[in-house]
Amino acid sequence: MPHTSTAPAGLRVAVLTLILAVLCVQVHDGGPLTGADVPVTSWVAGHRSAALDHAALLVTDLGSPVATVALAVICGIALAWRRRSGIPAVLVIGTVGAAPAPRPLLGRRHRLVRVCGATVIGCGVVIVAATRVYLGVHWLTDVVAGAILGAVFVTVGAAAYERLHTPLGAPARSKPLPAVGRVGG
Repeated sequence: MPHTSTAPAGLRVAVLTLILAVLCVQVHDGGPLTGADVPVTSWVAGHRSAALDHAALLVTDLGSPVATVALAVICGIALAWRRRSGIPAVLVIGTVGAAPAPRPLLGRRHRLVRVCGATVIGCGVVIVAATRVYLGVHWLTDVVAGAILGAVFVTVGAAAYERLHTPLGAPARSKPLPAVGRVGG
């Protein structure tokens, strides 16, 4: 049975791209989706504090292009060393180069590890996005569009990684069959 993981990835990319396109049209035309930009920014500005300012600036520094590239290179080297292949390094660094923040590929890990990893990554994205709105450098619609665009790049990168690590003609990964006890034994 041929490997088919690129079909769901293609569908995800298409849906995310459609959502991004709708958001872009709304922003361009001043549509109703942009209605939350000013109230959210005004509310955040009214609740600023020195401690939150320092925390937001720290998150901004950690998410800077230099820190992001350094983290991508470290993660790429670690994955390349672990997999004994340069492909993971190229994909991680390429994905980070194309997207504004690192999105590690969780690969074929245990489901709990993938869920925990995705949760940590998702929280990181939300925190960085919140600091951008908090510091007044982006509107809410900007950070939502950035998150969607990042998800597109991660989906493409993960699909490419999966495709490059699955030999052509190899069977798709499936769940193991449950153990069956002996009958009449």
